Amino acid sequence: MKSSTKRILLVEDDHGIRRELLQSLGSDSYSVQACCTSKDAQESLENGDYDLVLLDLGLPDGDGIEICKWLRAAGNTTPIIIITARDAVESRIEGLNAGADDYVVKPFQIGEVIARMQSVLRRASGTTLSGRIALGDLWADSEARKSGRTDREFQLKPREFDLLFFLLQNPGRAWTREQLLARVWGPDFEGDGRTVDLHVRRLRQKIEDDASDPRFIETVWGIGYRMSDSPLTGEHAKEGSEAVSES
Repeated sequence: MKSSTKRILLVEDDHGIRRELLQSLGSDSYSVQACCTSKDAQESLENGDYDLVLLDLGLPDGDGIEICKWLRAAGNTTPIIIITARDAVESRIEGLNAGADDYVVKPFQIGEVIARMQSVLRRASGTTLSGRIALGDLWADSEARKSGRTDREFQLKPREFDLLFFLLQNPGRAWTREQLLARVWGPDFEGDGRTVDLHVRRLRQKIEDDASDPRFIETVWGIGYRMSDSPLTGEHAKEGSEAVSES
């Protein structure tokens, strides 16, 4: 096995989905071990080292949320991507708060799962993007601490830049306010979610064509915010997202 091969634990009780993921991930040079119960998943995690866990929630002998909580309580930081049919906002929040790194709702495209795996694995390995990154005509340069749209440069405060660059590193990934506080402001910051709302509002005023119809920083109703992964028009920002009070 090549040293670059990533070891994946797939916990999924649906035979069809399990087979499809095994076939697709195998062709992408991942080493995948599959199981279909909570008991087998815990035994695998106790006896083996994995780079990432793909975790269904509705298992025949328990709830995948409990596996998330068990891993994190034990100090295990192995990245977890939840794959589930539960699409309610409350379920997403519960999964993220239990320690999951990302959340994919069934039915899904295999390409989306692989893209999210790559993003999560990149963050976990510490090989986050640096230098100049861009999304559409929006760009930011971490070394020069500059950002802008095409040739127009923004005038951002330090924390505004940090938030923008972090979101640009993870397009399409929804973050709760608490997660953004921990990752952008740091675990010792004593503010609350209103700090994130304020910075997002200020960023939108500086980077968007119309801050009331954002192309880039979307509000994910009941969860928090995400950087759009396809900021072509402002219309898509209304789909699956709904403005929340930022006062």
